Amino acid sequence: RYFRWWVKKTCIEKKSAFIDLLCAVPLQQIYGCPLGGIGGGTITRGWRGEFCRWQLNPGLYHHETVIANQFTVCLRCKGQTIYQQVLSVERPSSLQGWNWGYCGHYAFYHALYPRAWLVYELPGQKVVLTCRQVSPVIPHDYKDSSLPVGVFIWEVENGRDEDVEVSIMFSLQNGTGVKEDRSGGHWNEPFTFQKDGERVAGVLLHHCPAVNPFTLAISAREKAGTGVTHLTAFNPAGLGREVWQDLLQDGRLDSPTGKSSPTEKGEVTAAAVCASCRVPAHGHKTLELALAWDMPCVCFGSKEKLHLRRYTRFFGSKGDAAPALSHYALTHYEEWERKIEAWQNPILENSQLPSWYKSALFNELYFMTDGGTIWMEVPPDCSAEDLQGPAGAGLSHLLPVLREYGRFAYLEGQEYRMYNTYDVHFYASFALVMLWPKLQISLQYDI
Repeated sequence: RYFRWWVKKTCIEKKSAFIDLLCAVPLQQIYGCPLGGIGGGTITRGWRGEFCRWQLNPGLYHHETVIANQFTVCLRCKGQTIYQQVLSVERPSSLQGWNWGYCGHYAFYHALYPRAWLVYELPGQKVVLTCRQVSPVIPHDYKDSSLPVGVFIWEVENGRDEDVEVSIMFSLQNGTGVKEDRSGGHWNEPFTFQKDGERVAGVLLHHCPAVNPFTLAISAREKAGTGVTHLTAFNPAGLGREVWQDLLQDGRLDSPTGKSSPTEKGEVTAAAVCASCRVPAHGHKTLELALAWDMPCVCFGSKEKLHLRRYTRFFGSKGDAAPALSHYALTHYEEWERKIEAWQNPILENSQLPSWYKSALFNELYFMTDGGTIWMEVPPDCSAEDLQGPAGAGLSHLLPVLREYGRFAYLEGQEYRMYNTYDVHFYASFALVMLWPKLQISLQYDI
């Protein structure tokens, strides 16, 4: 009976089976701490530093490692480049003009959701890089916790007896590594965004499929002593020599102006942003980069109705929010970290609690963002009758809560794609009740 249903669903209706027992996703122990807040989609960065899982469309996962999505370090002393390395242990068939194969013995990964740390001890250079990854997942915060952003704070420690110029290049492909990346019509453009005396610069990667188009943004914070340069477009399927030589020459990128041409069918495109600073002998400096994605309006497979994500209340729904999201993330991540530490430290410092319990309590919370989570606005023109249905008149006192905090849903599991299955939510609801109780009220109202 299941097989007949599966054939009808996948071969005749051309849809994904919500429980696909015949094409299960094989377990790979490569995943790390996902990026992004609640309900805006997630991008997972594995413990080896690769961008390896994408969940931008609600409930749909692409288990693709996009090889062009990398951080690269360049060190310069006395006007000469002395070291340039992709911070990846991979040795791919594309981008062979880059220096791959970083030795994993010199890298270390730690995670305590929603933060992660990657430490690179650059062999023979007396320089240590620590990349701290932060996502805005903050209890009782119903604004910042909805934002589709992640921040990478690079702490640079110079153990040399001389100054060193350090550049971190962040490269990103336009898309998620699937066939759609080659559908054509995708394009990139540089941007700067300045507000309250803080300036952020980067590149927007506009991805334009027929359904649920989105924009990716890579950016860095400009401040005293930190320069930000960019490369608007390059071919991630080629050798990549022009990118490598550009960075190798002076630790900077060329920063061309203007938009790139839209891709032709069969082509892929990528962009890069580079943050650079001078670190004094035995000194320490910080470089701040961010990744944001803006898919404000989403529809599910039936395409019957368009939904606005929660963050559009604060950043608009026109699809042009990526620069403002990037700026907000890079200027507010320190506040996020203070709140995360104030929430987690009382438990982490409690010697009576076992370490496995502390790890599980925080790290298993990833499903709040990475469980196909969707957090939608209630349409302003929606009437009380539309929301409460024929049997909901007795709940009319909760309508203001629903209008203020929106509607929330998450999957039973990443391979069981059914939203808000109540028996499973019963066991998981503790996290919502304790940390985002208004979302629990919203979900309970819908039930």
